[in-house]
Amino acid sequence: MKRFSRVLAPVLAMSLAVGLMAGCGGGSSSSSSTTAAAGGNTASTTAAAAEQSGSSETAGKDTLILATANETPSVTSVDHNAVAGDYLNKMTYSGLFKSDENLSPVPDLVEDYEIVSDTEWLFHLKKGVKFHNGEEMTAKDVKASLELCKNSPQVAQYGQSTGTIDIVDDYTVKITTDGPQSGLLMDLCHHGNCILPADLIESGHDFNKEPIGTGPYKMVAWNKGESIELEAFEDYFGGEPPIKKVIWKIIPEGSSRTMALEAGEADLIVEVETTDVARMQDNPDITVFSSAGTSHNFMMINNEIAPFNNINFRKAIASAIDKAAIVQVAMNGEASVVDCMVPDCFPGTTSEGAPTYDPEQAKKYLEESGLNPADCGFAIICSDDTKLRAGQVIQSCLKDNLGIDVTLETLDLATYLDVTQTGDYEAAIGGYTSDSLLAYAKGVYHSNSINASNKTRTNIPEIDELIDKIQATVDPAENEKLVTEFNKMINENCPQVPLYMRNNTRAYNSALKGFNCNAGGTTYYEQFSWN
Repeated sequence: MKRFSRVLAPVLAMSLAVGLMAGCGGGSSSSSSTTAAAGGNTASTTAAAAEQSGSSETAGKDTLILATANETPSVTSVDHNAVAGDYLNKMTYSGLFKSDENLSPVPDLVEDYEIVSDTEWLFHLKKGVKFHNGEEMTAKDVKASLELCKNSPQVAQYGQSTGTIDIVDDYTVKITTDGPQSGLLMDLCHHGNCILPADLIESGHDFNKEPIGTGPYKMVAWNKGESIELEAFEDYFGGEPPIKKVIWKIIPEGSSRTMALEAGEADLIVEVETTDVARMQDNPDITVFSSAGTSHNFMMINNEIAPFNNINFRKAIASAIDKAAIVQVAMNGEASVVDCMVPDCFPGTTSEGAPTYDPEQAKKYLEESGLNPADCGFAIICSDDTKLRAGQVIQSCLKDNLGIDVTLETLDLATYLDVTQTGDYEAAIGGYTSDSLLAYAKGVYHSNSINASNKTRTNIPEIDELIDKIQATVDPAENEKLVTEFNKMINENCPQVPLYMRNNTRAYNSALKGFNCNAGGTTYYEQFSWN
């Protein structure tokens, strides 16, 4: 089993300070390695030779075909909080800030900014930025978009920090926050705060049919269940992308995605079938990238209903599940076991107080719960092959160690997201990817995110209070102490069952240049080109 996640901490330790003090900056990283550590990618394959050999085959090629397991539930910026949707949003929209290779917020639509005081920020916008419909972006669009985020339940948690938004002039926006906000710049990186035309927002334009943003690509067709087609935006403020057409192919089955890449029917796989990694690594025409990521994967359980409203029952099942077995069976070793209730790669995180795999202790917790295992059976929802394999291990562990019967149910991603969001479920295999601990805490555990991304429906005033304190504390050392305090409290409460930290693994045609993928899984496809 490979252990990657720990290497993130030194890189991410500076993220908060950079976000609070930096005025501008950016950059991207790429790697042709089969295995790379975040913050220090190392080349260990012959990508240069592969690019040279593939140059004649890709000469004149202007299309990039991406194979993905999951279809986005929405192509709007505000009606979802799904990773699959975020991938598309990063292509069609832009925000005031974006996350760089070190997970630091750097200006995107912002030319520069000033921190006037602990609560006052001035953002000076880039001039001449065009929306896909030809309109120029101005401060009125920024104000309307940030306020739309505040009023959209799926992403509202990322709009709380923006406080009051005022237009100073056509290219200057003033944000007055409600007290210090340590996560403001990271929130402005979130797709919920992407900038849309104010007049279209006001007119009720259907952004799910026609997403209009300032991003490098325009959506031209959405063939539901099959593909999403995009074309390069020639007036993109960052320069027209080298690759003119991008097609997202929806291929739910892992081995089918692998075969599509091998046959040249796809150029890059987003969700790599881990059982096929070794085979692809042996193929000189394919480059496999694997790097430590911030994706925290877990069995989420509905804390509002029995038997999951019993803390000892939650600890019992958490202690009965062999996570190392899940990493091997579901991920083929391309992940690392995690007991912590939050991603263990951020400063201040700890596993203290979290249940660990211990079948005997699991039996004690079950006895303390006062519940009869025969009455505690439940269903686990899975939305892809990897989750189903994890579910099978959980099913076996709970039966063998506690005598609890578990059934597995498979749903498509859109239905899965809907039932888990509304609380109409018992348990599900899920995950959450974030660029900061605060973003994770707000999204997964704050009561404001119930009926959105707080799928366990955790509603603990003391937890909310600590998250709010982390948000309001700008000193990195004090912030880290609060993170540890929050982490211990949420570990003790055990609202879900952490399983593993997933690596960001991608496989792509070795003739592609400009590959990039940060620890949060963000890829900027406008940087790609063919030899």
